[in-house]
Amino acid sequence: MKKGELQERVQWIVRASGPCSTADVCTELRHSHEISMNAVQTVLNRLVEQGLLTRDGTRRHYRYEAKPTEEAVKQNAARAARDLLSRSGELGLAHFIDTMDELQPDAVGKLERLLAERRAKREGS
Repeated sequence: MKKGELQERVQWIVRASGPCSTADVCTELRHSHEISMNAVQTVLNRLVEQGLLTRDGTRRHYRYEAKPTEEAVKQNAARAARDLLSRSGELGLAHFIDTMDELQPDAVGKLERLLAERRAKREGS
């Protein structure tokens, strides 16, 4: 796994788990990859330094939590959209919407409103 991929995976684990320890993240990663606790700790520390995660607790008992800044959210969304569209095009987009509907049923309605606003903005320009 590449460095950037590992950082993204760690961020997703922390975001999905809520406040969690290094051991929690390491356990989750080990379901699919061999990785040391030190490597996970290094990635977590870097993500804290970058302002993407927060850390509470004492040295051996830190708990990490995602800190979604608007810029971080924008960058992650842009990366995910580019990846989805370049790899799977319209079919990927359809499955993305299906997944949105499964995870957050009201998200599709929100997407429709955002698209309508975007269209109105373009037509008004």
